[in-house]
Amino acid sequence: MSQYKDHTDHALLTALHQGDKNAFEFIYYKYARDLYAYARRNIQAKEDCEEIIQEIFESLWARHSTLRIQVSLQGYLLGMVRYKIIHYFRKSALKKKYTEHFLLFEAVFEQTDGEEVNLSAIQSTLDKLIRELPERCQEALKLRLSEDLSNGDIAKRMNITTRTVEGYMFRAFNHIRDSYKEYAGNM
Repeated sequence: MSQYKDHTDHALLTALHQGDKNAFEFIYYKYARDLYAYARRNIQAKEDCEEIIQEIFESLWARHSTLRIQVSLQGYLLGMVRYKIIHYFRKSALKKKYTEHFLLFEAVFEQTDGEEVNLSAIQSTLDKLIRELPERCQEALKLRLSEDLSNGDIAKRMNITTRTVEGYMFRAFNHIRDSYKEYAGNM
């Protein structure tokens, strides 16, 4: 592997393109640490950063024979990390959105397990619970439920911070989950 120590990135890419596993290994050792450090500046979870770097190098090897890099190797690899970070945050936001919707679903249907579901009673109970929330919290929740907006879109629409929207959602879902049991018992 030390045979590649004096090779330029272009020469390393040429060797990689020809399927040279030692060149690939040298590229890994040359860039993996810096790519990992870059990912860690953006993502808290160490394991997620390690997975991103592994995916990048797996992709690099899988495409080694067809790979055409128009920029520097380092620039190309950093671009791959940036793309993976963006994908990571999109996936995390989607997961968070589904978790919020699941919590609401769970709060509503937890008490109806095994019972015949009266949708109009559930809807009226939900409406009543939502009306008990502060006005701005209600507005944020209605934007989420009726227009399926993200926290960022709700923040823009309401001219508030995303963190404030997250607080409203947390408060609303907790209120609905905690209060629904009481109201469901009186239906």
